Amino acid sequence: MRIITLILFLLLASLNVSAATKEHKDEHAPVSTYSEPIDENANDKLTCARKLERYHKSEDCYAPYRNLNGTMRQGAFENCTNIKYPTECPLVIHIFIP
Repeated sequence: MRIITLILFLLLASLNVSAATKEHKDEHAPVSTYSEPIDENANDKLTCARKLERYHKSEDCYAPYRNLNGTMRQGAFENCTNIKYPTECPLVIHIFIP
């Protein structure tokens, strides 16, 4: 009886996972589809803000595909666009002290 319950549980869990990944594919569009063109050579404040926003959107897209050990699940590279951190922009650190 326990074996049948375990098999049924595993079958239902696999169905839920496949349904969730189908929903994920629609939810995460490649970054290039919702980013406006950016002059890659400019590094003024507005351009850097846009570059950082594009980078963070890319990271947000990859987040659901990251495993605990740092590897990526299937579909990450098909559904997300890899954007490197804009090193030419100054690093801004916000410290909040309550």
